[in-house]
Amino acid sequence: MAAQLLYGARPDWSSWRRYVDFYDEGTLLWLEADTIIRRTSGGQKSLDDFCKLFHGAPGGPPAVRTYRFEDVVAALNQVAPYDWKSHLEARVNTTGTRAPLGGIEASGWRLVYVDKAPDMLTAGERVHKILDLTSSIGVVADENGLLQDVIPGMAAAKGGLAPSMRIVAVNGRRFTRDVMRAALAAGKGKTEPLEVIAQNGDFFSTHRLDYHDGQRWPALERDASKPDLLSAILAPKAASATVK
Repeated sequence: MAAQLLYGARPDWSSWRRYVDFYDEGTLLWLEADTIIRRTSGGQKSLDDFCKLFHGAPGGPPAVRTYRFEDVVAALNQVAPYDWKSHLEARVNTTGTRAPLGGIEASGWRLVYVDKAPDMLTAGERVHKILDLTSSIGVVADENGLLQDVIPGMAAAKGGLAPSMRIVAVNGRRFTRDVMRAALAAGKGKTEPLEVIAQNGDFFSTHRLDYHDGQRWPALERDASKPDLLSAILAPKAASATVK
């Protein structure tokens, strides 16, 4: 209900109040539903069958067709009998401590953290001119060190950093994105804190962050103990066209 406000909201504390990532989370919920349908039907049905049943109305002029939660549950049960009511209520009406990864894990993959940036995240940083350290110390900064957001409970927040502060130095060196990355990598497995000097208006302060895990980026890793459903789900539905 607050999406129209969140789109135009400031970036600071967006991770705390929540941004519009419920769209991405909805994709994860339906991915999990797809894996359940495939598993319970022995691979004979998929989310495509639900979409055809629920959205595939007879042809004709545009029309408004409302629906209720019970209609979604009934259609899912028609495709693949399951306790969809309890499942969806648990996913939609309650909160958890992490993203809903059931679909990823059931489809033969798992979330891991790596020390080399995936191409997509590197491109995102370059396009948006930011430094995304949400998976390590828990901050997003612009290329000049201005903190756009700080994630509560992570190393930067525990060390006293907050949005609108500007990082000016890291471990005694003037801040740049490369300097910060190098400092994170050099501190992996060590006991010394990451020392950050930050500017807040006319004031400067030193913050010692208790962080020792190096650079961290999220990635998907294949779980060979389970069939690879994700590749099948993401496979193109149409054959490639030949351009003449």
